[in-house]
Amino acid sequence: MESLALLVGIILLTMILSGPIAIGLTFIRSANPILNIIRRVIIALLCALGMGLGIGLILEGVAIGAKLFALFAIAASAYALKREFGRR
Repeated sequence: MESLALLVGIILLTMILSGPIAIGLTFIRSANPILNIIRRVIIALLCALGMGLGIGLILEGVAIGAKLFALFAIAASAYALKREFGRR
């Protein structure tokens, strides 16, 4: 049972931290275009991971606290995507 709790903890931690890490990466700019492409790919992957886990958790029958964590993850990931790929 403790391995299941560890797995749930890792999934929740990944979901919660993917959005803020992606937002943090949007503040880093580089003169090298290859590094900018790599940074954008990492941001897109983190946001997809956070949004996917968040939507999956919202659709499950879980407590309201977990749904609030999922909403935070979705909102942070959407903000990071808007900040990186939105029109300037």
